[in-house]
Amino acid sequence: MNIYLILTVLWFIFMTYLSHQDGEHTGKASLGLAKKLKFLDSNINTLNSHLRKAAHVFLFFVFILLLIMTLREFRIKMVYGVAAAVFWAWADERTKPFIKGRHFSWPDVGLNVSGVVLGFATAYLYISLAS
Repeated sequence: MNIYLILTVLWFIFMTYLSHQDGEHTGKASLGLAKKLKFLDSNINTLNSHLRKAAHVFLFFVFILLLIMTLREFRIKMVYGVAAAVFWAWADERTKPFIKGRHFSWPDVGLNVSGVVLGFATAYLYISLAS
């Protein structure tokens, strides 16, 4: 079995698990991380907000990188991966109202899509330079 496929599936499961925790748990987790990183910004609430936003971008950035590498190994066009990742960027948020303490957010969809765009650009550059 292809290592990129395994990593892509594991990352997808990981990011979906994190994304679908209830509001109380996800809030405690990010606030706990913000407190540990308070040396970056003394305002814990501001830092917590930045960390939560960065998490969206980071998770989708890694996801599209892995997905592009998987598709490349199977000789499947990258555009299908980008379309699937953009769809999931929306669908991930669309499922939030079904989770206690969570809600749909267009700005979060935008952050997810930014991770897809940045990851795709990185993968495309890497592939172009490696060729």
